Amino acid sequence: MGIKKMAQLQKNEGGELSRELLTSCWFRIVDCYRELEGSSYRLTYEASPGYALIVSAKRHGIITIDGMLYPQTPHAVYFVMPGQRVETNYTSDGEQVLYRFHLEIGSLTNDVDQPSPMLLDLRQVNVAADTLLLSYCEKIWDNWSTNDPADRFASQAGFQDLLHLLFKKQGQHELALNQARNYMNNNYPEAITVEDLSELAGMSRYYFMRSFKEQFGQSAMDYLSEVRTNQAKRLMDEGQTLQKIAEKVGYMDRQYFSSQFKKHVGMSPSIYNQNRKSKIAAYSWPNIGHLLSLKIIPYAAPIDQTWTDEYRKKYRFDIKVPLSHDYEFNREALWRARPDHIVALEEMIPDVEKEKLREIAPVIFLPWHRESWRMHLLMTAQFLDREKEAEKWLTRYDMKVEAVMETIPASFRQDRLLILNISPRGIKVWGKRAGTVLYDDLKFLCATGVEQIELTEYVETAQLAAFDADLILINVMSDWQSQMRWDQLQRSEQWQGLKAVRNHNVHYTAGHSWLAEPIMEYTAHRHHHLLEELNQLFCAL
Repeated sequence: MGIKKMAQLQKNEGGELSRELLTSCWFRIVDCYRELEGSSYRLTYEASPGYALIVSAKRHGIITIDGMLYPQTPHAVYFVMPGQRVETNYTSDGEQVLYRFHLEIGSLTNDVDQPSPMLLDLRQVNVAADTLLLSYCEKIWDNWSTNDPADRFASQAGFQDLLHLLFKKQGQHELALNQARNYMNNNYPEAITVEDLSELAGMSRYYFMRSFKEQFGQSAMDYLSEVRTNQAKRLMDEGQTLQKIAEKVGYMDRQYFSSQFKKHVGMSPSIYNQNRKSKIAAYSWPNIGHLLSLKIIPYAAPIDQTWTDEYRKKYRFDIKVPLSHDYEFNREALWRARPDHIVALEEMIPDVEKEKLREIAPVIFLPWHRESWRMHLLMTAQFLDREKEAEKWLTRYDMKVEAVMETIPASFRQDRLLILNISPRGIKVWGKRAGTVLYDDLKFLCATGVEQIELTEYVETAQLAAFDADLILINVMSDWQSQMRWDQLQRSEQWQGLKAVRNHNVHYTAGHSWLAEPIMEYTAHRHHHLLEELNQLFCAL
């Protein structure tokens, strides 16, 4: 059966299921909230009391549902299942208006007991520029808040209008992309190409590739590799041979499978098999980067970071115990998991909590601010009896540094460097510690004042001239607020008057390493990737 024929059958089956659920379930509001939120972080639900629907009205940010990150934007709606943990992080300042609707969902027949599959398909619904969404939310809240039974009846009616809008917004474009993704989920052992998927979606090859990445945050082929890799990990848990695993996940050649696995996971299948037997907990984000450099994927770790989803996509399958920002939540999770070792940070955990962690397993607290990332790596390796692995890693890294130094343009060698990041919150300057790969390893000169900034510091446009930089490396985040801020900055007289700008010595960076928060990614793993990206940048100049 051909790919198009098979996918059409799956599409029809999915459509029948959705129609059955819509005609067999009822929805009603149990409670309603309209909240003004000014903080940057909030734990909305430690465990959701039931089904919930969340609507954001103003600020952009990240919403984390059970460790899975979704972009939180105005005119987007999020469905939450009972018991799920929900956290929000906002990337811009200002007041947020958040609507939360607690729902009861039931069956009109005896045939539909679990409405969850439908809501899983509607985990996030974008209702871009649709003024009806917020007007419905406000109407529901206004009527609900009076406590009058007749008004609450009107709230229920308004909620049905809101659901109708959401279900209708699951249009053909989004449906076609979901069908392509579902096809990969169900048929990953088969030979699948971008041409096959674009034909299935009814789009041109280029339009499909662009649309898929915009919708899901990664290319279709990267997603297919992720699916195959996670399926391979499951088969490894069952003890199957690598040759059989390769065939079952879509690779006829074992060597090619091994190379793809290493590319995606960062280590070969054989090393992955050896290391997965240990249960190491990375208490904080920076600990993950050092463990990965030692070829250890943590058994327990936080997976809700907001600056890049690289770890989540690559290692979500392996991190069996998600951790969070809450001490009590983490402690209870680690008590249940009983890890062999815990790696944590000295300055970021209260002394009382440190003692409680020591009762769970042997633990090391790295002196984050007092020592360099190299020493953090060596201390972690010594604690886990991986000194030889750390020494080999550092040797390879230093050799890569020497190779990259050969690609640096001669004109840069005496230039004083300033590193900038443009985000929704403003212009961020990297200090010497944040830019250690450039300033310490590659021997770039610091712009005036950079050495006085430990990690990063937000500055105003008028302050940039004081750095007196000859060379500027700049990264602009892709969201519309950052892009608008960057456009305004380029047109300002203060920017145009900078020495580096006048001399056309401003260079733009890309890649995940530049989006990372230096304070949370001051690690061996991140610096290796940053070095790779710098090599590409310098070779292109």
